[in-house]
Amino acid sequence: MNEVTITFDRVFDIVPTSQRKRVVRTEFGFQAGDVKQERVAVPGSPRIEDGMTVTALLDRPGDWRSLLGWVNHETGEIACYRAGSNVAGIGPIVLGSLLAYHFAGSNPIFAAIVFVISVGICIGSVAGMRKAVASRRLLEAIRMNLNAAAVTPHDPSPGQ
Repeated sequence: MNEVTITFDRVFDIVPTSQRKRVVRTEFGFQAGDVKQERVAVPGSPRIEDGMTVTALLDRPGDWRSLLGWVNHETGEIACYRAGSNVAGIGPIVLGSLLAYHFAGSNPIFAAIVFVISVGICIGSVAGMRKAVASRRLLEAIRMNLNAAAVTPHDPSPGQ
């Protein structure tokens, strides 16, 4: 994960995307100096405005489409995916195991294939959960450092 601190000079095309009547993510574009990005997706519905400074976590360096979340420097608000957003991938391991058990006696090859596929889906879900938890912890640490820097007075006289 890569930390990037950036100030949005201009934001545009802010579009909240909802699913089952709740905002899942907000897509937007921004310009910061010479950098212009379009269709960046941030989890949830955080405040997004011109002049806002954030420390963002990118899964891949320089790739804003891999945004995992951010900390707003002004408010301390954290926007990131929740680990629970990946929990649906655990269901297939349960159903796949039951189905594989049912077919183990009559069709063991089919049972093995079903089990392997369900394990693969579950592994992807668990990896997503781990990434969400790790990014949340890192964003909370960044917020604590921002708060500590704001509270700690800087002594201009060195060595005293």
